[in-house]
Amino acid sequence: MAAINKEQVDMDNPAFAQQDPHLKINDDEEMGLPPQFRNRYPRRPPLFDGLLNTVRAVTKKVEHIKGFKFEVAGGLSNNFHLAHSWMIPPSSKGKAPNPNPMKQPPVPSYTLAAQYLGGSLKTPFDQPTYIMTGRWDSTGKLEAAIIKKLNEMFNFRFSAFYLNSDPLNAQMHLDCDITGEDYVHSIKIGTGLYSFNMMQTIGNRLVLGYEMMTLTERNLSLMSYAMKFGINKKQNFYTQYVGAADQLILAYNHRLLDKAYFMSELEYSNQTGESRAILGYRQKFAISEVIVTVNSNMKFSSALTLQGFAYQLKLCAIADYKKDSYKFGYGIAMGQV
Repeated sequence: MAAINKEQVDMDNPAFAQQDPHLKINDDEEMGLPPQFRNRYPRRPPLFDGLLNTVRAVTKKVEHIKGFKFEVAGGLSNNFHLAHSWMIPPSSKGKAPNPNPMKQPPVPSYTLAAQYLGGSLKTPFDQPTYIMTGRWDSTGKLEAAIIKKLNEMFNFRFSAFYLNSDPLNAQMHLDCDITGEDYVHSIKIGTGLYSFNMMQTIGNRLVLGYEMMTLTERNLSLMSYAMKFGINKKQNFYTQYVGAADQLILAYNHRLLDKAYFMSELEYSNQTGESRAILGYRQKFAISEVIVTVNSNMKFSSALTLQGFAYQLKLCAIADYKKDSYKFGYGIAMGQV
């Protein structure tokens, strides 16, 4: 909840795909996991911050490449994994300069990402004792995090973000998650804020939650609320009020078929009086995946991913009919992607 802007991603932002690269829809049923490795706590609710992750994995946080991206990734061992990526944006020759001085034109960049899993990992089902991740890019952005699960109840997360090469723009957060069979509590202490939130499952279909946040520099306290309602096993309805942004969000997801999902999201900002809706569709095939979205501003996007044994190809397109803007991109990834 601290990084409110992270939830308001613009598809024209070059960092669109860098918000949550690990984010995806939970496909445990499709992975053929043995029963002992599946969800042991089906009544456990999602985290307050992650309530809309399933929907936003399609409506907002899909990687849309503009230009060309090349990535090489691989594991040096069962515990250590590295990924290198190069991004070349499309040429801006012949285009009018952007009237917004705050919006810098995209530049070629290189990103290095690393992940280390603690413990002895001999099979795909072994759980790490802790996780360390880091990412750096040539623009000066640096991110690092460590996740440590003490036991079935307590989970700690520490993260640090350097938005650019200026250390004054650094942010740090320490989170503690307390989980039970039908509840999740989270305590966050970060740069300029601290907060407490909880999510509680009520009955078989309803999840309710709230968050209390204090912005220390502004001496301001804010309340946020959340709800999830399971219409049936294939349909869910979500609503969340974000006090820090004075924003109301309604969302819906529907698993149409075994590997086909429909998503929708509606946002209303009380600060500006503006609203925005977006519809998304995701279809998975044996070796490919298609994601299509359209929003209320008549911006269409599509992403086609082809997955091979040790490679991945991605074709992306974004069409903004109101601005008469059309952008395309493609990417190639080699190794363990």
